[in-house]
Parts: sequence; C-alpha cells; structure tokens
Amino acid sequence: MSERKDLGRAAQSAYLVVVLFLLIFPLLVLIPMSLGSSTTIAAIPQQWSLRWYDEVLGSPEWRSAFGWSMLTATAASIISTSMGYLGAAAMVRSKSRLQPLLQILILSPMMVPAVVVALATYLLSTSLGLDGGWVAISIGQSLLGLPVAALVIAASLRGIDETLLRAAVSLGARDRQVFLTVVLPMALHGILSAFGLSFLIAFDEVLIAIFLTTPSLQTLPVRIYQAVTYELTPAVAVVSVLLMAIVCAGMIIGGLYNWAMKRMVPATSQS
Repeated sequence: MSERKDLGRAAQSAYLVVVLFLLIFPLLVLIPMSLGSSTTIAAIPQQWSLRWYDEVLGSPEWRSAFGWSMLTATAASIISTSMGYLGAAAMVRSKSRLQPLLQILILSPMMVPAVVVALATYLLSTSLGLDGGWVAISIGQSLLGLPVAALVIAASLRGIDETLLRAAVSLGARDRQVFLTVVLPMALHGILSAFGLSFLIAFDEVLIAIFLTTPSLQTLPVRIYQAVTYELTPAVAVVSVLLMAIVCAGMIIGGLYNWAMKRMVPATSQS
C-alpha cells in the first residue's frame, strides 16, 4: 500500500513538473531572445548584447505606449471596481425577483465575445463623438473587467455577517458610516483583488484598443501587435521580459505584504 502511495505521489510530482515546464519554458525562452544584437529574433543569439534594451527603453513610442496602457488600465479598473461593487451588492443583498436577471446582465460581458464588445464600444463612441481616445478605450475595457470585479467583491460581501450591519444600524450609524466602518474594512481585500484583476484584464486587452486607437494613442498591446506584424525584432522580446519582471516584482511585493500581515495578526492578538 505504501509503495502505491509513493508511486502516486511520484506521478503527481512528475505531472506537476511537466505542466510547470510547459507553462514557464516559453516565457524563459524570451530572455535569450531579448539579448541578441541582430535585427532578427533567434532562440540562441550569435552575439549577446543589450542593444535592444537600450532601443526599447530609449524609444518614445514604446514609452508612450506603456504610459497610455497604464492610464487606460487604471481608469478602466476604477470604473470596473466601482460598478462591480454596486453590482455585487445588488446580487448579494437584493431580494427582488429581478435579481437573477440583474446577475445575468452584470456577467453578460463575460459571455459575449470580446470582438462584439469592441465593436459595440466603437459604435457607441463614434455616436457620442468621442472618435476613439483613452476615455473610450477605458470605458470599453471596464466592461470586460466588470464581471470579474463583481464576482470577486460578491464573494467578499457574502462573508460579512449581516448581524454586524444590523448592529451598526441599531447603534445609530448611517449608511455611509456602516459602509466605511463595517463593510469596507471587511471587504477591502476583495475590492483590492478585484481592482488588480480588472487592471490586468484592461492592461492586456487588445481588441478594443485596436478599434479605438488613434495615430497619437497606442496602448502597449497594440504596439506589440504592430511590431509583430510589421517589424518583428528582439524589441518585442525585450518588452515581454520587462513586463514579466514587473509582474514578478509585484508578486514578490504582494507575498511580502501577506507575510507581514500574517505576522502582525498573531502579535496583535497576543497583545
């Protein structure tokens, strides 16, 4: 029996290693690709150089694309999180018969193909006279992040004991005070998670950005798409490596924050 358990654990470990290899290896290949000196991409460059890092970091086009992506993703995340909280509160607290219909409406952008959302956003922006721009892109991207934000925040709101809300109201707290002193602290982790997921969805979105891009405004995914289509150079690999480095740094910071918070909780309870 013990031999079978050991064999099963070994098989699970081998399966996990294979899955991690298939997921991580394509990303790791980008690192040597970004260190070539030629104008063509090679898995193993003949000459190693930081030429393309200097090209990308010194390029106004790449820096502008990164800045526009940060702006549109941040604005879209704020909209998605705000609307997602309202939708989540309605899904969790509403007793109306229309609650299932409301839930379907909130989650509908997740069920509709992204190209349909992109086309609808484009037609709406042109009818309103926006003609593209970062505002229209942010609105369109927020639609894609709304369902995720609503689901994450709804999970946090369901974990709040309603007796705490009733107790706060019975003590004379108004709706704003109940939200700030009871709901927000207990749902803050879910709200921040919703904001982060919405940001990643918006930052990575390319279809809506392609529909609404202008000559003076290109987000980073659109710039990467154009680079891959018209001028495939190691610059694309450099951008990918830099984005991976930013994500890894964010994961490390998040891990350290969670570790510090876990250490603070026992210390607070002991005191």
